[in-house]
Amino acid sequence: MKKPLSTFLLFAVMAALTLQCKSQQQKNAAEQFSIDLREVCQLPDALIESSGIAIEGSNRIWSHEDSGNSNEIYCFDTTGTLLRTIEITNVQNIDWEDLAVDNEETWYINDAGNNNNNRNDLAIYKIPAPETITGNTVTAGIISFTLEDQNAFPPPSANRNFDIEAIVWHADSLFLFTKDRSNPFTGITKMYVLPDSPGNHTARLADSYFIGITIETGRITSADINHHTGELILLTNAKLISFSGYPGKRFFDGEVKEYEFTSTPGQNESIAFVSNSKLYMTEEGSNNTAGWLYEIKLPETQVIENPAVQTVLNIFPNPVTDKVKITCSFPQAASLEIINAEGRLMKNIPFNKETTLDIGFLKPGVYVVSLISEKLKVSQRLIKL
Repeated sequence: MKKPLSTFLLFAVMAALTLQCKSQQQKNAAEQFSIDLREVCQLPDALIESSGIAIEGSNRIWSHEDSGNSNEIYCFDTTGTLLRTIEITNVQNIDWEDLAVDNEETWYINDAGNNNNNRNDLAIYKIPAPETITGNTVTAGIISFTLEDQNAFPPPSANRNFDIEAIVWHADSLFLFTKDRSNPFTGITKMYVLPDSPGNHTARLADSYFIGITIETGRITSADINHHTGELILLTNAKLISFSGYPGKRFFDGEVKEYEFTSTPGQNESIAFVSNSKLYMTEEGSNNTAGWLYEIKLPETQVIENPAVQTVLNIFPNPVTDKVKITCSFPQAASLEIINAEGRLMKNIPFNKETTLDIGFLKPGVYVVSLISEKLKVSQRLIKL
């Protein structure tokens, strides 16, 4: 027998409260921090409704607008100067929300904004890294998808948690995070997993997490992942939530930290890692005036920098022209990264005790070689001749 709507709503609310209680236990264990925002520049006039951000190269920031705007992505620098525009010719901007980049520099534009939870044309557009595109146009591969647990468009108000405004790429898959629009509000984000290849797919519901009790603290508007450390960041209008040290692809089972903003600018829309400890965030503008780009600095991982480091991390020869041998009695499994003077990652590989690298591809200059584990970082300068 078909259940009455009131019974369905009751079940939905009870299920949401059960998830909230479970996730609240996780949240109680989260470390709490306060963090400042620094204004960098006002966004170009083309980005009044910025809703996604990604970083490519030194001082080249890409963004796009959200629903009803053009099917274009825009590059600008930290002075707010518009540098380049690329049109995605074979798609429309129904509601673009967020950008993701994989570890091979393929980009993904999320067209799954779904304020009213009534869309059945959700998609993610796959394009090459913009800097590799010649000209000002490109066609996208289209990843069309449905959500496995949505069967009403829209569902009852208590179950409206199908607005996808945050995505990341990790380990050959796309991970999608919902912006909760349920009433009564649950403050829960659901996480879906989706193949990263064009075609028609069903996004699998993989997990959920209680984000916050209010709309300001509990609605996810963007996400990014640091491919070098694995840290996942989720953005709300009032804070960042960080997940690290998780098993496999279970982000929510890792170490959780929350960074509450000491001031709230406007409508926070997008977030992206610039380095391991620095992020850029954009806000949506208003009254035909563009919002701002903000810099956020996270507390850095412990760094060992003293004369004794020579007994821990050895680089030979140094200075070097081509091949270098790196050895270290590092106590934990780690990743090795090489950063140039502008803070750009040039190399990232797993490390265990020793390795020999051919760095002939690097330009002459000074670099920083770091070994990084979950709780320890050891660094030393490398001079390339």
